Amino acid sequence: MKINYDYITYEDVLRARQYMYEQALEKNATNSLLNTARDLFGNNNFEMCIKVCEGLLDAKDPKQLYDAKKLIALSYYSLQDFENAEKSFFELAENSNNSDDWFNVVISSTLNNNVERSQEAFGIALEKYTQFGHQRNMPSVQLMLHYMLTLETVEQYTLALEQCKMLIQVYTKLKNTEENFLKTRGLENIDTFLSTSKNILKKAKKKDITTIKTELLSSLDANGVEKVEAFFAEF
Repeated sequence: MKINYDYITYEDVLRARQYMYEQALEKNATNSLLNTARDLFGNNNFEMCIKVCEGLLDAKDPKQLYDAKKLIALSYYSLQDFENAEKSFFELAENSNNSDDWFNVVISSTLNNNVERSQEAFGIALEKYTQFGHQRNMPSVQLMLHYMLTLETVEQYTLALEQCKMLIQVYTKLKNTEENFLKTRGLENIDTFLSTSKNILKKAKKKDITTIKTELLSSLDANGVEKVEAFFAEF
């Protein structure tokens, strides 16, 4: 018979318990600081929130580290420091399968006039949503809409029109423009969408407008056709 010489002494048990106790204390202390940082953020004290969270970047718990990094990114964004916001959101998203994390990169990089990165991140955001998306995530059509509006903000009208056209394709494929039907799919009412897109469409070429109008009128239901005609009558 062989004897197993690998055994745990009472001292080993005490050391393990002490380690677990220290880990619990550290986690509780980090949670306390995170709650302080959240309060600072909620009170618009973004600079202090960043300082508190930077002291937590050595946190061993993945969720606590994630929360600290996200508060830093959100604070920079709230300060309209889009360069640091883009950097912080990108660092957060690099190892994330959450489409919302990648979409934060899209918005912050667009506002930082890093359009190339925003386009790349937008593609990744849609891919992550398709593979890992859940109900808490922003729907893909909302990703398109908010990207469109942010591109408009930085006067990237050609790229904004591309997003507008993508959304129009969604509406034309669905055909049904009943409010609840669209709402359950993350879409705005067709008249709300057209009004939101008005300034972008104003910058478009006449042939693009003609094509868009024709597609909508030939695809949507009677309610949609009525609203499209009313919009373009005043356009």
